[in-house]
Amino acid sequence: MKYHPYYLYTALSLSVLYIIIILIATPFFMRLSMNNALSNDIEAAQQEARIIATMSEGITVKSDKVKLEELKDRIQKSIQGTNSNNVFNSVLDWSGKYICYPDKKSIGSAPPESDGLTPGVQNELTGENLYDMVFKKTDSIIPSEIIKLTYVTDSDWIIASHINKEKVINQASVIRSQIYIAFIIIGLITLVFFLGTIRIISSYYEKQLALKNTKLEDGVLNLSKLNASLENYQKNLSDFNREREEDQKLAEEQTETIVTTEETKISKTTTKQRILTYVRNELLPIATEDISYIYVENTITYIVRKDGKRSTSSESMDLIYSYLDEKSFFRANRQIIVAISAIETITKFGNSKLKIQVNPTSEIDIIIGKNKAASFKQWLDL
Repeated sequence: MKYHPYYLYTALSLSVLYIIIILIATPFFMRLSMNNALSNDIEAAQQEARIIATMSEGITVKSDKVKLEELKDRIQKSIQGTNSNNVFNSVLDWSGKYICYPDKKSIGSAPPESDGLTPGVQNELTGENLYDMVFKKTDSIIPSEIIKLTYVTDSDWIIASHINKEKVINQASVIRSQIYIAFIIIGLITLVFFLGTIRIISSYYEKQLALKNTKLEDGVLNLSKLNASLENYQKNLSDFNREREEDQKLAEEQTETIVTTEETKISKTTTKQRILTYVRNELLPIATEDISYIYVENTITYIVRKDGKRSTSSESMDLIYSYLDEKSFFRANRQIIVAISAIETITKFGNSKLKIQVNPTSEIDIIIGKNKAASFKQWLDL
């Protein structure tokens, strides 16, 4: 990956954030799960206690011993081994000793002195209360295993509901581990999906950016070639003009005759060396080789020289262009004619258009449309 450090930092940031969420959410989900589980256990234990209480109504120490022993055996069988549950029941007699207990070894013994029976009788027993009794250390917590006492009508028996703290704590640990595992699996799946999505999207945009950069490099290369061609052409034109001036001087030295009227007429059909312009009310002839560019603005034809001075002409652009040497001047559009010697740079403009920068700087943008771009490039290669 080209940007693998950024993916690593993103993954670490998301992982830290997700761990914080897990640490905050796990106690909530664990409490919710344990409340539901304990509520179900309490409901089952209370239902069992009501059944035992119904069976034991009217039973006292003076009752028939055979009937008493049969009832004890039935109750003992129903609660035998239930001390492995979160909540289980036992039966106490009037002296506070166990007469029925899930573990027969405890029958005949009394609950530990630390068991607090009174708070269990007074408080309404719910899964939430039971959870607080096991996991929170407050003044209302009773350390005893006995959490509820149910008195049997017309009897000296008491049904005690116990909580198996060790079992509840172990179950809470299992639920906590399951919640952690679930969060980790979900987090890993989410992280892989998120990073994969980012990778796919970033790869697409990287390809698009690389494609645009390639097109831009091609455009810059083409413009560089075009500017190089312009410089070569300007150099060749300068050499050509210098040679032409030398030839003209040599011809002037060798020619001593006066140009005839017919030669003058013929010269009108060829290129002119000067154009007559106006500066205010004065007539000013300008040599074509001194012209930088010619443009029209508000129906007025302006001729700008290489030194930046501007004058006007009464002739149209079409007529002026017919006087000029096509090797030295190009009709960029209906509004402007530019000299090859005045062009400084050529840049790409819009869709297949070219923009020309001249010296001196033009007051209007010199834009060559896509229809004339090909002929302009061909003109530069002359």
